[in-house]
Amino acid sequence: MMCSDGKKSTSSSSREAPAEKPLWLGHRKRLRQRMEREGWDSLKPHEMVELILYHAVPRQDIEEVSRALVARFGSVGGVFSASEEELRSVKGVTAAMAEWMAITGRLMRAYHGLHASRELRLTCYQEVLRFLRPIAERLSASPLWMITTDFDFNLMALKPAARSACWWDAANVRWMVTEAVTAGAKYVFLVRLTDALPMETDEERAARLESIANTLRAAEVELVDCVLAGSAGFRSMNKEGWMQNIRAESGNLALHERYAEEDGGE
Repeated sequence: MMCSDGKKSTSSSSREAPAEKPLWLGHRKRLRQRMEREGWDSLKPHEMVELILYHAVPRQDIEEVSRALVARFGSVGGVFSASEEELRSVKGVTAAMAEWMAITGRLMRAYHGLHASRELRLTCYQEVLRFLRPIAERLSASPLWMITTDFDFNLMALKPAARSACWWDAANVRWMVTEAVTAGAKYVFLVRLTDALPMETDEERAARLESIANTLRAAEVELVDCVLAGSAGFRSMNKEGWMQNIRAESGNLALHERYAEEDGGE
């Protein structure tokens, strides 16, 4: 069709619609965001494999091949312990993918060999107790302590709060947030020496703990447990069911359930 000035006109109906982005692009973004927000423990095994393969396969849907790899080798560890030849035997795995996974697996094992002796992952109450029991006497130096970990629950620090004898005091809560954010921590555990402070009822503790958890969550830090330490031993408010509201509002209910279901070995 010609315009009055002799130039061709282009109708809106003849313009090509923009190409739709493949669905897997949005999936990759959502998967990365979930890992950054909630840590590796929020991912399924095949999703962990997907994240690592993204660097070797920039433009392809690899969910199906990731599922096949986990099914073939039984776990994420099995996938990254397999040889290149074994990896290439799985349908959909290219030579570049197999090489990348084999190299990544060797790096994982080398890193673990260097750091395994000093790493402690606090993924369950039993691991928290393993850490606290040998240092029980040291805890008497302060009525309140805070344990910080990274996204993978690797222990970062144990520090005393000396701002106030009241664990829910605003100065203490500000200290918790500042310490956790400055350290780049994702998860925190409180350790409260109950013999050193006036005792509240469990309901009162739960209410105060919920307030602290909400303040920490606003800073993108998750409170996993409050361990009560005293002459009678240790008690977990998470395991004993006094953190139900905190669990429900965390957005990661599976994390709290897994932590509390483990046998603490008391």
